[in-house]
Amino acid sequence: MGTAAEIEAEFAARPWAGVTEAEMAAGLAVPSMLRPEESRLYHWLGRRVTGNGAVVDLGAYAGGSAARLLSGLERTDWAGRLHAYDHFRSSRRFWEKFLPNDPLPDHDEADILPIARRHLARWADRVEWHRGEIAETRWTGGAVEILAVDAAKGAAVADHVAAEFFPALVPGRSVVVQQDYLIAVQPWLCAQMVHLRDCFLPLALVPKDCVVFLCLRRPTAGELQAARTFDLTDGQLMHGVRAAAKWHAYMIGRERFQAMLAQIKANPGARLGWQMRQAERARQG
Repeated sequence: MGTAAEIEAEFAARPWAGVTEAEMAAGLAVPSMLRPEESRLYHWLGRRVTGNGAVVDLGAYAGGSAARLLSGLERTDWAGRLHAYDHFRSSRRFWEKFLPNDPLPDHDEADILPIARRHLARWADRVEWHRGEIAETRWTGGAVEILAVDAAKGAAVADHVAAEFFPALVPGRSVVVQQDYLIAVQPWLCAQMVHLRDCFLPLALVPKDCVVFLCLRRPTAGELQAARTFDLTDGQLMHGVRAAAKWHAYMIGRERFQAMLAQIKANPGARLGWQMRQAERARQG
């Protein structure tokens, strides 16, 4: 895979930009919330895998991100399995927007697992499904090649993901995709990662909110405990956001972190993204 500097240079060249729609046609056939460049990134990351460890998709919804990873993985000699995690329930609003070709259910929290299974039928022998709350899951599946995180919508879940999955990463090889890293109402993500900056190297920002990291070394249990964000005071959380702004200054504009600071100030004590969004809607009338 090369040295950390070589991998950093590889990502700086943004080779996923050259991936064509024809190359990832199988993945694109599955509906997704990913933006076009993010879709190309996921496919390219799958093609880049050299080990046989697991690929983990946290927040799979109806299989869109998993399909893009698998469309790349099927072009390699990878012999691992993709683990798709979600509660696999959908609101009617999300169903109508992202699953327009499937009949709209008459209630929220409708079961989308059968749809996700159908979407990934091409790769059925490579996928393991995990229905339930991610904050309650335990990882016992060995080494993880790619960890795609699109489920850390709250600080407690972000802490749990780090505790369970970061120790399974392979130093110098595994990548972590923090899909929501720059979303203003989820500031715990950057506060967590900056605390673990000795263990992770930022590799790329893929607009609008996604940041990719290389695992340099596995965090110790003590480091993971110290990086927990749920019990931080608002002041401590803001300190972490400011530290992240400095860490990423060469890659990410300061205004993204200013937006996080504003959300913390406006929503004291909130540690769930929906809480911050709900309060903002209320303020806007």
